[in-house]
Amino acid sequence: MESDGGQEQDAGSSSQASGADSSEITRGAWMGSSVSEYEIDWLYRSRRIPEGVSCRIPGDEIEPVPNPGERVVFLAHFERGFGLPVSSFFRSFLDFYKLQPHHLPGNAIFYLSCYVTFMEAYIGIRPTRETFARFFALRINSVQGLDIPKPKPPVQCGSCIIGSRQASPFFKFSGLESCRLWQGTFFYVRNNGAADLIDLPPFDPAPPTKTNWSYNPKESHNETNRIIRFMKQQMKDTNICSDDIIRTFISRRVLPLKRRAHKMCEMYGPGDPTKITGLPLSKKDVVLKARQICQTSMPEDWEWGLRPLSSTNPPTQEAKDRFPGIESDKRGRCRKRGLDKFDPDPVIFWRDLKMGRTPAARLGKSPPEPADVPSANIKPQVHEHVAPLQAEAGQEFVDKLMAQGKKNKTPASDAGSSQPPPAKRFRTEPLAGKVVAVRRHKGKQMPTATGPALKLGSRPEGSAGSARTSTPPPHSSPAPSGAGKTQLDHENFLLDSHSWE
Repeated sequence: MESDGGQEQDAGSSSQASGADSSEITRGAWMGSSVSEYEIDWLYRSRRIPEGVSCRIPGDEIEPVPNPGERVVFLAHFERGFGLPVSSFFRSFLDFYKLQPHHLPGNAIFYLSCYVTFMEAYIGIRPTRETFARFFALRINSVQGLDIPKPKPPVQCGSCIIGSRQASPFFKFSGLESCRLWQGTFFYVRNNGAADLIDLPPFDPAPPTKTNWSYNPKESHNETNRIIRFMKQQMKDTNICSDDIIRTFISRRVLPLKRRAHKMCEMYGPGDPTKITGLPLSKKDVVLKARQICQTSMPEDWEWGLRPLSSTNPPTQEAKDRFPGIESDKRGRCRKRGLDKFDPDPVIFWRDLKMGRTPAARLGKSPPEPADVPSANIKPQVHEHVAPLQAEAGQEFVDKLMAQGKKNKTPASDAGSSQPPPAKRFRTEPLAGKVVAVRRHKGKQMPTATGPALKLGSRPEGSAGSARTSTPPPHSSPAPSGAGKTQLDHENFLLDSHSWE
């Protein structure tokens, strides 16, 4: 995250070439959607979308065309701490600044998640727009081009960029520079019943109006002043850093922008229902997940600079006296949820994939679960996006090579099995009174073999790595190579569940 005068790398924020025709500008423009059924199923399995919400994948439309009652959401947002129903803070944030989800690029969602995490897990109070406005500023993301008259229009998607205010005391974060094309991950959601399990405003394609964008309470908000003093004291007395905040919501398996039963400072272990799953992540997995959504130099053997608050690490009495909201907003424990047998949100899907049970509402719409092992051992169906490669090396192919002079004879009827290319040969020659070795290479010939024509196709079913998807398939960052949890990690976690924070 950069200061007000910096240049935010987000949502295709690279400069448009000079002299560009405004009608041909694609930076931040709607581009259709590439969301798949697998990615929707991942959102249900990982409890990012509740069963009471139905999803619809867009067709060929370039811009969203929601049906009555539908809302537009983005897969890239769900990857960065967004969830349904949205939290009261996120909805009030949209209402106060008169914003739509498509106005916020993927990195902006990440910054909001970090802000909420600090407020709840390191102070113990709920986030407020006053404190947010003291730390952050909003600025417009405009279409670039020397031939475009001023004022330059905002881009269609990602037109509101969140950045640190100048001299802001808050921690600095860096989103992914490659977080582009996130607008191609939109789809539609709708409530199935009377309860609102989405809580988003109706879709409006218009650009933002900059309502309240200049709002900054400065030093007039007393609670924010206390927060800043408390935060500076923590920075002085502990080793707290921005990575602590990132790994807090990742390791706790929590979605900061989703409505939850209680604050992060009240979380109490694997059975906490505010988690997407109670299963733990190894330190290496935490780093891999962090690198999927932000730029960080977090080592794989990281240690806490300052442990976040929890039911086993509650706020101090001094903090409670300073911030009355810690106790007044306290909800206490809620009904525990059973521990998942398999992780519904693993870092990576490779062979021997195992995921949590598909919600009942998704049965018949998702990749089938095996009948012999209930709610486990899920190996997803392989989705091919292109036709498998097919090629034959028959007589017609050999004749073509001979006609081009690349082959000087036809295969012998009794040709043996194909052999590797011949080894290099050496001979000696006198050169300047010395005998030196000179490399000679035998003329290359195409190895031949008898039998049916060669067929090249996709990897045989069941081979290692053949069943692969992602969490979800990456739109904004490459999937890391394997990382997993051992049974011993899991057992040690359960034994230490009272000090898991």
